[in-house]
Amino acid sequence: MKNKLSAFVLFSSLALSGSVLAEGWTLGPAFKDGWSPEFTLAAVGGAMDADNTDSGFYSGVEFSLNCPWFQPPTGMIRQQFNIGRFDHDGLEMTSFEMNPNYFMELAPHWTLGVGPGIGYASASYGNGDSEGLWSVQVSTNLNYRNGHLFAGLGARYQDTQNHQLAPGINGADNWLVSAKIGYNF
Repeated sequence: MKNKLSAFVLFSSLALSGSVLAEGWTLGPAFKDGWSPEFTLAAVGGAMDADNTDSGFYSGVEFSLNCPWFQPPTGMIRQQFNIGRFDHDGLEMTSFEMNPNYFMELAPHWTLGVGPGIGYASASYGNGDSEGLWSVQVSTNLNYRNGHLFAGLGARYQDTQNHQLAPGINGADNWLVSAKIGYNF
C-alpha cells in the first residue's frame, strides 16, 4: 500500500509539474496584479481510524490560501496547512500536513477538491517513546464559501513511516473524516 500511495503522490506531482508548462497556467500569481490569497482559518473536528486503534476523535486547525506559485487555467489550487491532534486507545499523535488541492466549482459557493500531501507526525503508543513519522497523504474536500463563512467536509488517507512505536506496532497509518467551520478573511 505504501508503494502505491507513494507512486500516486509522485505521479500527481510530476503530472502537475508538466501541466504547469501547458498553455493557460499562471506561474507566480502572487507576484501579479490582482492576486488575492483569500486566507481561511478553520477549526477541524472528526473521526480518525488509525492502525492498531479504534476510531476516535481528531481535532485541529486548518489554514488555507490560494496557491501563490501557480494556478491552472480553470479551477484553483489552494494550499491547505493542517495541525491536528489524536489521542485514543493508546495512540497519541500530533501531525502537521501540507495538502495542496485542486478545486473545481460545483455550484455558486461550492467547490470540490482533491490532491496529494506531505506531513510529519509525532506519535507514541502506550508508554512508548515519541517517534517522528514522515507521511504522504491524499485528500478530498467539499467546501462552502459565502462572504466570511467557511464550512467544509473532508476525507484523507495518511501513510506514515513504519518506525516502531511499541513492540509489534509500526507506524500510524490512518483515515480521517472531518468537518470544518471557519472564517474567510
